[in-house]
Amino acid sequence: MKKLYQITCAMLVVVLFMACTKKETATDTKLSYSFSASNLNASLSSNASASGAVVAPGTNGSINWSTASVNVAKIEFSAIKSGSGAINLETKNLYLVNALKPDSLSGTVALASGVYENNQFNLTLASSLTNPPLLLTGTYIEASGTKIPVRFEMNQAQVVKLEAKRVEVTAGTYVAKVTVQLNALVTGLTASDFGQTTRTGSNNMIIISSTINRALYEKLVTRFTSTLSVDFSKK
Repeated sequence: MKKLYQITCAMLVVVLFMACTKKETATDTKLSYSFSASNLNASLSSNASASGAVVAPGTNGSINWSTASVNVAKIEFSAIKSGSGAINLETKNLYLVNALKPDSLSGTVALASGVYENNQFNLTLASSLTNPPLLLTGTYIEASGTKIPVRFEMNQAQVVKLEAKRVEVTAGTYVAKVTVQLNALVTGLTASDFGQTTRTGSNNMIIISSTINRALYEKLVTRFTSTLSVDFSKK
């Protein structure tokens, strides 16, 4: 009986040792993030249903963005990986991202090959010492052709939740491309939203922030989430 007990204990030790020394699935894939802005020039009409249409740069009755920067404090990627269950990966301190610089990559996390479903990306946008979560500058062109500089400073932290389609990952490099479609910022607004604003300085700049032109600020912040989308694909 004693011998049987010793044999059983030895077998348990072997099983436990094998379980503890089992190697994790090798990470053979890299996931990076990119940010890009599109549809920089959009109509601003007296008719709300006509605003937000993509137009040629410099069109009378339009908003034209020329710079777009995003401060990304953190990106949380979560998904269900076939055979492994839920995964959660975090990338911190990306900060100032020039959304007008094509194919600029920020941050990298390691993945293992496999099928990823329920892909979710939570973006935390926050202020750094010198930059707000989102800063857009450009020009509002009235119907008459008068050009007025615009500065939209979203100076409140935001958490944006995005979803990407199912993807089968193979060894290599993948990119989660976050696109900001800026025309959507003014969809449903009218030219008077920009025209009836407080102007600042000798050039009559329209500054839009939580303290200046607050009504317009709240409309743009409300629409901001709808401008974002993400596509998860192999580079």
